[in-house]
Amino acid sequence: MRKISPEFLYELKDGFLSELTKKVQADIDLDLFIRKGYINIYFKGNSILKLTERKRDGTFAVDIHPKYLQEMEISDLVDEKSTKEYLNKIPQLKENILQFGKQSLEIEYEQLIVRANNNEKRNNSDYFMIDRQYTPGENRLIDLVGIYWPNPRKKEDIVTPCIIEIKFALNDDIKDVDQQLHRYYRLIKKDTSSFAEDLDSSLKQRLTLGLFSQDEKRLEALKTVRISSNFEDYQFVLALVDYNPRSSKLDLSKIEALSFSDQIQILYSGFGIWEDNLGSLDGHE
Repeated sequence: MRKISPEFLYELKDGFLSELTKKVQADIDLDLFIRKGYINIYFKGNSILKLTERKRDGTFAVDIHPKYLQEMEISDLVDEKSTKEYLNKIPQLKENILQFGKQSLEIEYEQLIVRANNNEKRNNSDYFMIDRQYTPGENRLIDLVGIYWPNPRKKEDIVTPCIIEIKFALNDDIKDVDQQLHRYYRLIKKDTSSFAEDLDSSLKQRLTLGLFSQDEKRLEALKTVRISSNFEDYQFVLALVDYNPRSSKLDLSKIEALSFSDQIQILYSGFGIWEDNLGSLDGHE
C-alpha cells in the first residue's frame, strides 16, 4: 500500500523534515507524492528527490538521478542541518533538470493538472488529484489517479475514484489508447477494494501534510469523505492535451465499443489553437 509510517509522517509534518514539506507547500513548481515507504518530490514531472525511511535509525536515504546532481553531493537527511543543506541545493537541482532532465510537456501537464485541481482555490473544480505514476500491477503506470467530488459537497460524502490517462499532441499511443484504458480497467477491477484503500490512505496522509490548497470548509469536509469501492462508480478520463482536432489518430468508435464506455470521459485541453476550436460571437445575445 502506498503509505508512509507514522514516524515518517511526523518528521514531515512537525520534525526535522518539516521545512521540506513547507518548501513544497510554498513552491508551486514542486509536488510531493507518497509511495510505499518513501516519498517523491517532482519538478516539471521529474523526480527531484526520492526519500526513503530507514527504520533502524530514523534517518532517510536520499536518491537523486546522477544526471541531476552533476558535480553536487547531497547527503542523506538525518537532522535539520542536512535537510537545510538539501533545501539550499534545490535551485541548482532545478537548473540541472531543465538542462539534463526529460523535457516532455506530457509529464509537465500531469503536474499542471495536479496544481490546477488541488492548489488553485479559485478553480473550485470537481476533481482532486491524489497520486501520479500510479502502479496497479504488471508494471503499468497510470498517469494520475484522484477523486470526483462535485457540488454540493458535504462531510462524509462517498466520492468516485477516477483514473486519468494523459496524451499530449499527436502522440502515436493515441491510436491504441482504447487498449490502454482496457488494461487499466482490468487491473483495477481485479482488486477494487485494495485500490480504494490505497487512495484513501494516500489522501489522508496528503491532507495531514497540507498538500491541498483549498478553503478551510472544503478541506475539513475532504478529511471526512469515503472513497467508493463500487467499481461501477469509477471514472476513466482520457485527457487529450493540445490534440489537433483535424487528426484521425483517435478512433472514438474503438472507445465506444469498450464494455465500460459509459464510465469513460474525454477532456480536451491545452493551449494549442486551431480554427476548429475557436468560436465567434455571431448570434450571441
